[in-house]
Amino acid sequence: MHRKIHILEAVDQPRADVWDALSADTTVCTVRSGEEAYQRIQKEHFDLVLVNLMLNGLDGLELLRRIKRENLCDVVVLTSDFPDFQYAQQGILYGAFDYLLRPLTVEMLQKLLVRVRKKLWGEQAAQQQACDTLVQHMGTEQLSACFDALVQEYTQQMPDAVQTDIFIQHLYESTVEKTFETWTWLALFEQKEEYLSIDWLSGGKHMVWEFCRRRLCALSAAIATLYPRTENEKLRRILQYLLQHIDDGCLQKDVAAAHYISNPSLSELFRSQLGMTYHAYTSELKMKRAQYLLRYSSKKIYEISALLGYKDVNYFSRKFREKMGVPLSQYRQQSRAEENTSLDYQI
Repeated sequence: MHRKIHILEAVDQPRADVWDALSADTTVCTVRSGEEAYQRIQKEHFDLVLVNLMLNGLDGLELLRRIKRENLCDVVVLTSDFPDFQYAQQGILYGAFDYLLRPLTVEMLQKLLVRVRKKLWGEQAAQQQACDTLVQHMGTEQLSACFDALVQEYTQQMPDAVQTDIFIQHLYESTVEKTFETWTWLALFEQKEEYLSIDWLSGGKHMVWEFCRRRLCALSAAIATLYPRTENEKLRRILQYLLQHIDDGCLQKDVAAAHYISNPSLSELFRSQLGMTYHAYTSELKMKRAQYLLRYSSKKIYEISALLGYKDVNYFSRKFREKMGVPLSQYRQQSRAEENTSLDYQI
């Protein structure tokens, strides 16, 4: 049986006649304000939400941010009476599925519903294939060029700039999600939500493209630092072990014994394959982990020091200041301030 799409439309001047022509495919509820829409979505599940940008009280972009932040609906479409492409781009970065100009017509909505069905109940093979390719290139210098090539390949047949931006944003979000799923240790050093959050942006035609490329390259660079590429299978296993067990102190003798290798051989493996000592690599990991814990956890400084294997808190503090250029307490204070200013802009 053909499943109807359950829709909420938030617009100050609804047009029932358009939806009447689509009654075989849809059930539609209409509200006239952003606040009313927000309250309704919290209580009832909708497959699709259409939000007009200019709403009384709670405007369309803010309503979109709340819906995506609280995971209230997967498919949100912005609508507007004015052809302002900057608003379309901003909405897409916040997670909008599409951006339509009013007045909405039956033909426009029929095309939208086909895509919504594909999103909700169909396969998105092209995006998934592109996502898999990008994840394979994370942590390499080829990530940026790979991203550009994939975007060009998959969007050249798309009808307009809005559809191109939607594809790019969805590709970006799915790549971030899969990257953290693939390398589970990454969550010990980087917060996924930081890569799925934005502030108000302005720019030209390729703003969404450039923004997503820049954020993916930042994530790729973080992975490259944490997990240097090597063809040596034993070293790869050791690196993965260290990344997963960084909170256990990672004493060299213990790690060597766990991998059936002598202490000197472990040192030589790091020197020959990575051009650095075991101590230098693990110290870098501990500083990265310390940054994460200072920013996102409530642990005391002495607790973080002990967790990372530093028995002397003063030594830990000195090494952190040498690395970051600021004392531990100042770094925590600055990081928390930055986090508070970005909380309202999560996709």
